[in-house]
Amino acid sequence: MLTNPLAIYQTRSAYRWVILLLCALTPLFVVTLPAMSLPPLFTSIAADLNLTLVEVGLIWGVGSFIGIFFALIGGTLGDRFGSRATLFACCLGAGIFGLTRAFAQDFSALLLTTLVFGIFGAIIPVILFKVAREWFPPHQLGMASGVISSGFATGLMLGPLLSTSVIAPTLGGWRQVLVFYGIVAIVMSLLWLLVHPVTRRDAAHAAPRVSFMDSLRFVMRLRNVWILGIGGLGINACFAGFTGYLPTYLKSIGWQPLDADQALAAFFLASLCAVIPLSILSDRFRLRRSFLIFGAAVLATGIGSLSVIDTSLIVVTIAITGLVFDSFMAILNASVLEVDGLTGVYAGTAIGFATMIRNLGGAFSPALGNSLVPLGASVPFLFWGGMALFTVAMFVFVLKPHKTSTPIADPVVPVSA
Repeated sequence: MLTNPLAIYQTRSAYRWVILLLCALTPLFVVTLPAMSLPPLFTSIAADLNLTLVEVGLIWGVGSFIGIFFALIGGTLGDRFGSRATLFACCLGAGIFGLTRAFAQDFSALLLTTLVFGIFGAIIPVILFKVAREWFPPHQLGMASGVISSGFATGLMLGPLLSTSVIAPTLGGWRQVLVFYGIVAIVMSLLWLLVHPVTRRDAAHAAPRVSFMDSLRFVMRLRNVWILGIGGLGINACFAGFTGYLPTYLKSIGWQPLDADQALAAFFLASLCAVIPLSILSDRFRLRRSFLIFGAAVLATGIGSLSVIDTSLIVVTIAITGLVFDSFMAILNASVLEVDGLTGVYAGTAIGFATMIRNLGGAFSPALGNSLVPLGASVPFLFWGGMALFTVAMFVFVLKPHKTSTPIADPVVPVSA
């Protein structure tokens, strides 16, 4: 039951739909669209800055690596200073340092600015799902998480398609593209400052400002947060390895470069189409754990089968597999927010902690899977499918079902600056 007056007001207010729209636009324009626009531009960047392939790989991977640490820190910052202030600061920082990358004249400058940009990009998703917890009641939390995930999915799909074919030719080059996305992120920061209302609360309902270590100790005592994070590690390992290797694999077996890139786009398009309907169904039937097991099983089967299926079935298999990916991630985040014993004071820390664990999968999986190529060009898909199968086992045998049908304790929203 919701007893906090602010929580009751927010979860019943029609204004929550405005906040949800902003939550969907933020990952699209600040996180995934800028990130996925970069790989097609690496050829031009490497030529201008005289970068080696190793240096290009370091620049691409540094953001994900730093995200392992700052997802947790960012969640705690959101709990302490409020979602509004944290999102304003992070979108502003992402805009400034994303824009600054355009002025890099060598590898070191580009690596440093990309590193700082990645810090803000790692924090933003954590706070967005915290906002969903603050503004939506339990029976709509899956739907809200799905809408936010659709913003991520749209950027993942459009980034590779727009950067070199539309934006770079229109603006004149890769530096102008980075400036453009930096300005867009700064605009989004101002929207958070203007659109999200200032939270004013009386002393009777003021949220405690807990320290980082107190928040971490509280969250680490919640068993299911650990299990959801470790299970998510398997899916993140599967996703990061598969998406990074698929275009290279398809080109190595004779596909044209454009066809190989479009095959991966089919995965993201299918995921985008299904994320909101499946998330709503998870709200309707209150079967979070069952949806997670089903989604992980589909990913395990689909990715693993790429090692043996005929090439004519690859795109169909990828599209069917993609139907569940963003839905899985949305329901996973909703499940973290609904862990028994978790209150709104620690919601950001819980999301950040689970995200930190699952990001470890994306850090080791691509290199480890790629190292199996000497055994056969398609063998890495068996490894990545196995990582998703590990998630199935975690959620079937280890994850404890939620105790009640009306979950989550009263959300207590920190004072927003």
